[in-house]
Amino acid sequence: MRQNLTSGLALAVVLACSAAANSAAALSPPTVPAQCVEARDSKGFAAGRAAGEARLTSVWKSAAVHQNLDSLSDNLPVILSSLETALTGLAGRAEPTRYVQCRAQGYAEGFLYKLNQLFGQCVLDGADWGQFAANVYCGLSIDLGGLGSDSLFVRAPVGLCGNLFEFTCEDSYRFVGSEGATPVSPVVQSYLDHQGFVLDPFPGCAPFTDGEFLETFETSLHNDCTYVRAP
Repeated sequence: MRQNLTSGLALAVVLACSAAANSAAALSPPTVPAQCVEARDSKGFAAGRAAGEARLTSVWKSAAVHQNLDSLSDNLPVILSSLETALTGLAGRAEPTRYVQCRAQGYAEGFLYKLNQLFGQCVLDGADWGQFAANVYCGLSIDLGGLGSDSLFVRAPVGLCGNLFEFTCEDSYRFVGSEGATPVSPVVQSYLDHQGFVLDPFPGCAPFTDGEFLETFETSLHNDCTYVRAP
């Protein structure tokens, strides 16, 4: 089980850091693993999971994070490092009982489940804004027979939330503007399906996303989906 704790943490950290949109499963409530099905071990896993979720909630409400997703992104390396240090410290000691190991695994999974729930809002915001901004681009393009191109914004470096927003926004924008011809990436589509979020293609917009309007469309997409513009 010591190996399961270490490898399980590594996978969870990858899920938390790569993107909350990586899979719908990343936002499914943790379930008791096979090695913790015995009555006491199962209770330990459940108690650990509840404690892990509560700890992440206290992190969310801390003065440093202040219930702000950008602040959570900025502090994510410290937060995950603290969790990893504690878990690897436990795994490195004399063999803990199965109950303690199951409780620790539940703690890690509960902590990261709650973390992914919070970052999921960045994905939904990106999809929502991508739909809105594409609707404006498409409506004006159709009404005016096409738009002129603008200069590209320089994007400021952003944390996990900003990256999730930009990636999802661009995916959604392309889908809406191309009238569904450019599909949403599987990882984003999986998450949106899980949340019951449906993107609506804009009828008649496709001609304004290609050919002579390709540069205009790509520039508009980039600028509209920029999370933070560099000074």
